[in-house]
Amino acid sequence: MRGSICVTDKFDAVVVGAGHNGLTCACYLARAGLKVLVLERRSAVGGLATDYEFFPGYHASLPNSPGSLEPKIVADLELREHGLAFTRPDPSLVVPFPDGRAMVAWRDPEQTSREIAKFSKRDVTAYGAFFEYLNAFARRIGVSLFEPPPRLAEIMSRLETDADEEAFANIVLGSLKDLLDQWLESEELKATIAAISMTSNLVGPYIPGGAYLLLMRPMSMASSTVESGHDPRKQYLRGSTGLPVGGMGAVTRAMRWSLEAMGGVVRTDCGVERIVAGPIGVEGVELGSGEFIPVSLIASNLHPRTTLLDLLDGGDPGDDFLTRVGHIPRRGSAFKMALALDGLPAFAAAPTGMEEAYGGCQFRLSPSLDHMERAYDDAKFGKPSDDPIILGLIPSVGDPGMAPPGKHIMSCNIFHAPVELSEGDWSTERDRYGKHCIDLIARYMPDLKERIIDHRFLSPRDIEAEFGLVDANIMHLDMMPSAMFGLRPLAGWSAYKMPVEGLYLCGAGAWPGGTVSGVPGHNAAAEIISSLNRRADD
Repeated sequence: MRGSICVTDKFDAVVVGAGHNGLTCACYLARAGLKVLVLERRSAVGGLATDYEFFPGYHASLPNSPGSLEPKIVADLELREHGLAFTRPDPSLVVPFPDGRAMVAWRDPEQTSREIAKFSKRDVTAYGAFFEYLNAFARRIGVSLFEPPPRLAEIMSRLETDADEEAFANIVLGSLKDLLDQWLESEELKATIAAISMTSNLVGPYIPGGAYLLLMRPMSMASSTVESGHDPRKQYLRGSTGLPVGGMGAVTRAMRWSLEAMGGVVRTDCGVERIVAGPIGVEGVELGSGEFIPVSLIASNLHPRTTLLDLLDGGDPGDDFLTRVGHIPRRGSAFKMALALDGLPAFAAAPTGMEEAYGGCQFRLSPSLDHMERAYDDAKFGKPSDDPIILGLIPSVGDPGMAPPGKHIMSCNIFHAPVELSEGDWSTERDRYGKHCIDLIARYMPDLKERIIDHRFLSPRDIEAEFGLVDANIMHLDMMPSAMFGLRPLAGWSAYKMPVEGLYLCGAGAWPGGTVSGVPGHNAAAEIISSLNRRADD
């Protein structure tokens, strides 16, 4: 991604927002020879993937795992050379059930197969066949995550057989429940696979389009052949890259160090007040302090609405365009909980001697598809789910530096908790709901409550205020077919460049969307560099 780009200003490009995608974009621009400035309103880089001290000495972050971080980006940005290292807990995932059993994902496929056999011998073969079905379809449609997305018409033109069309209907248009029911008989295995698709979207497994997220990893594998020793994308039962030593903030710290090694500059505590544009394009950014930084190239890691409706001043993007941006659906459902613990709580499902192994990996509390649908039913009517989907991790098991000696921190992401409540508001509901979630986890960890030293709850409104995350939507926009491919963020504007010359989107609101992948930042940088090189050749 290097090019012959003429440097004329003090800074050739400004990146607004030092989340992982903003830093990724800035790194690639710097590697291409541009002088890059990253502006971040918070005091630390990373956005959601930042080190967050919930209590003195207890550290975690909003996302618990970089399971979607692309190996290509880790290699290109030399993140390991800049200090990024992983632990690899084994097992990588535990999903306990109310009957006392648990589905456990091991890094050894044979061990995982034995786990599945406890619930269904038939599904030992079927679950592998199911994921290969997804992988084959991703190869068939030929959509690269590392390029601007094709239009739907182009994708449809690649469906040449009845089987192709049926697969498109099942995977892209159909419901997650219908898709899983076609392949698997174990309700526990279905729930284990489904949970990850039901957390980033405010939908349930019965909703058409909800199966789409299962296609993201297969498309990643079809897009890039970069190997990283252990490639988690090939582990069917939701493999994990591993957990970064130092927490998720270690990922974005390594990105910052990579950027600075290439001459890039990061300024924190520098919120952007306006993106100033004139008749020929962007002219610069104005900070909250009143400082103006002239620049003709800006990439925004922020939500499309924030970038285009709240910050952009001038440039005449067109009333119709802005109206369409204003109509982007606003849905989010994230609630965050952190618990300081004076010891490691034990899963009731953990065999004797395996308490620490089970406690050191990710866990999901989402025992059935019906459970997930009821969580959605509550939230769609403005009620925090009585029995939500809970994704948790105790990162201090594998990385003791995340908590004081002898102590632990539990980090939980809870769905679905709607931003707008039908009764009351989050200022009064936050603590009640957080304590209710503790009660739910204690069903599976009976000694949890006696180990709690302190707690911290972040409601959707708190997350929005703290991180600038519109509606607490961790993916910016829905990760549903209606907002993917050439429709993200809007039809006709999916190639990162916006209608104002010199303005690009590089965050999760651009293709291919959310999760800690870095791909939107990579792709935005590629488009910027390509455009500058074309201009230099003219």
